[in-house]
Amino acid sequence: MNEERRACSGRLAAAILSSLLSVSALAQDSEKEKTIYDLPPVDESQIAPKYKATLAKQPNVEWFLGAELGFLAVASHVVQLSNDGTRFNYRDDGGQDVLFPFFRLSTDLKFKGRHTIVFLYQPLKLTGETVLSQDTTFDGVVFPAGTPLNSTYGFPFWRISYLYDFLRRSGDEVSIGFSLQIRNSTITFTSADGTLRADRRNIGPVPALKFRGRWGFENGVWWGTEIDGIYAPISGINGSSNEITGALLDASLRVGYDFSDRVAGFFNLRYLGGGAVGTESNPDSPSDGYTKNWLHFITVSLGVEFRAIQR
Repeated sequence: MNEERRACSGRLAAAILSSLLSVSALAQDSEKEKTIYDLPPVDESQIAPKYKATLAKQPNVEWFLGAELGFLAVASHVVQLSNDGTRFNYRDDGGQDVLFPFFRLSTDLKFKGRHTIVFLYQPLKLTGETVLSQDTTFDGVVFPAGTPLNSTYGFPFWRISYLYDFLRRSGDEVSIGFSLQIRNSTITFTSADGTLRADRRNIGPVPALKFRGRWGFENGVWWGTEIDGIYAPISGINGSSNEITGALLDASLRVGYDFSDRVAGFFNLRYLGGGAVGTESNPDSPSDGYTKNWLHFITVSLGVEFRAIQR
């Protein structure tokens, strides 16, 4: 009798063990057969909110408006007009040792979270008043020592850019692209009595490479950077016969805060520099066409960004 009981208990234990192993094997097979369609919805998953945004569908169209307001300081600015012209230091000798008002306007049009078209307008006009301490020559015009001199340096520009965003998620950005800037340069020197005057004017395209980045935190704070730059011979860019080498660097670092999903504010520190050196092919008399102009500006500004459309 005891042997029969022991045999029955053994058969029962074996059956229970076999059932448990079968259930475990079925569970493993079920896990292996799961596809992406069996995963929990994005809103129910345990991944970080920042990466949920990567999986979420992006708006088809977004339209942003931006503005900055602040001041510009001249770190260095030197110009020479004609080979026999004076190397003139605007900051030390031309009255540019003060702060100038600074502002810029921009608008972005973004498609499907990836492609962005940026249009920027940057007014820029610096004026100065001084009394020359030595004879100074611009394009063959001699301003004697002691002459009260008024100078104007205007360099407003328009810039259109294309960017491709590799992250494709709202609030963050790593974009690379290119820009085309239209310069509108005016350099003027006039004696206070109006009897002496020298000026240069120039309009032309300036292509550049562009990078823009932005990284946000869950508390609404974010930081970002934006860089446009190039160094190249102008004749190689626009096909002209002018033997002029030009450079441009517009680089900024900013810290901001998202007040809502539509409005953000930021503090911006920017370096704006560049210039050109070379000789024009068809100068106006009495100039020989030679130009050397290098500038280094620093701007500090507060900005606002408004998302006008999101569809």
